[in-house]
Amino acid sequence: MYMLHIIRYTSILDLILIHNAIVVNTYLYQPIDKQKIRLLDTSIFIFIRFIMVTRLFILFSMAGMLFFSTTQAASLSAVEQQISKYITQQKDEQLSLLEKLVNINSGTANISGVRQVGEILRLQFEQLGFKTRWVEEPANMHRAATLIVERKGTIGKKLLLIGHLDTVFPEDSLFQKFERYENIATGPGVIDDKGGDLVILYALKALQAAHALDNTTITVVLTGDEEDSGKPTSISRKPLFDAAQDSDIALDFEWAITSNTATISRRGITNWMIEAQGNEAHSSEIFQKSAGYGAIFELARILNTMLTQLSGEKYLSLSPGLIFGGTTISYDKNKSQGSVFGKGNVIPRTAMTKGDLRFLTAHQKLDAEKRILAIVKKHLPGTTASINFKDGVPAMPPSSSNLELLKKYSRVSNDLEYGPIQPLDPGVRGAGDISHIASIVSANLAGLGALGTGAHSTKETLNIDSLPIQTQRAALLIYRLTHVKE
Repeated sequence: MYMLHIIRYTSILDLILIHNAIVVNTYLYQPIDKQKIRLLDTSIFIFIRFIMVTRLFILFSMAGMLFFSTTQAASLSAVEQQISKYITQQKDEQLSLLEKLVNINSGTANISGVRQVGEILRLQFEQLGFKTRWVEEPANMHRAATLIVERKGTIGKKLLLIGHLDTVFPEDSLFQKFERYENIATGPGVIDDKGGDLVILYALKALQAAHALDNTTITVVLTGDEEDSGKPTSISRKPLFDAAQDSDIALDFEWAITSNTATISRRGITNWMIEAQGNEAHSSEIFQKSAGYGAIFELARILNTMLTQLSGEKYLSLSPGLIFGGTTISYDKNKSQGSVFGKGNVIPRTAMTKGDLRFLTAHQKLDAEKRILAIVKKHLPGTTASINFKDGVPAMPPSSSNLELLKKYSRVSNDLEYGPIQPLDPGVRGAGDISHIASIVSANLAGLGALGTGAHSTKETLNIDSLPIQTQRAALLIYRLTHVKE
């Protein structure tokens, strides 16, 4: 077909050359002197050579453009082209629904808000033929339920798609509304993770429109407390564990950090609390044997030594996020807030800090905990200290199966002409729900949600153009995993 276009445009060029020949003949038959004839001959030669070169350039350019456009179409099947086109057509509707969800506060502690967001999505999934159900957590956990969306079939890989309904922004946060500024949108959860939830939903909508969901096995798990999970996680993550047991591949839809990366490994997290005790006395006695150094100096020693000894290790990080010290401390761990009393002329009797430790492997975690414990035990005179570790989220270490899954995702991106996808440095990403089941499912890939920045802050921002792009990538990956034989 494209050769016909080339012939058509070649004919146009021939007409141009014929016209020029007529003009040349007209000049040749005019009564002019030999000098003018020589100049005219030279000009004609240069002009015709220019025309011929231009003609060849245009022909090759047209052939190249038509060849590559044909190649692009050939790289996507007819069904895949239909899926991709549907997502492009629905991008305004997708963004409108995102705005609606973002404008509903769903901070982790706002159980009714989390449920409201989930109900909107649940009805959407049911319209696609999925069965849905809520799995409640025990009342004493004060957490919202987990939404399970599933369909069973017999073809392709059995997929687990993971997202979450809650955000880090409480009901009294000043950051509450979706706002758009040209190609940028801001709002609580716009990328973490309501944007990701809608990548899942509209990828499945596109597959349904192409009749590509029939006979597939796909489970969607949207947790209601990802940002601050109910403890113990053996209970709060049981719906996720159960879904993972019957899945071949897990895909997590938290936000994409860059447009050309996805996550094949995530660091785990352990929470810790250090408490130090000293002798309450007049400040004039500090450093003396009878009074010692006080609780705050002991706590400062511990933190500084942790910094000095551990901060240089790759993929290991530790961060104290809260600190109190004085004569007395009152701390509410459920609200992560408290009060302290102390005076400048009194040696502090007590001090405490809490933070987290992040690691890439279980071995790195155990080694770091051992070293920190040794630091804590070396007390300053007149002080004591203790540390308590509490496991949070396990690590998702890199694996060959995760890398192979990334390569498939990268091929999808290339076929869509969005370019290749590389593994994201795990040092720039936090923990997530997929890590809980990474040891159960054979292949895992995360960071497939919308592209943006500023998660967990009032600067949370979505790149609007990325929403349909990420949805197309996800939809075609799901399609190939469930339909294309390897």
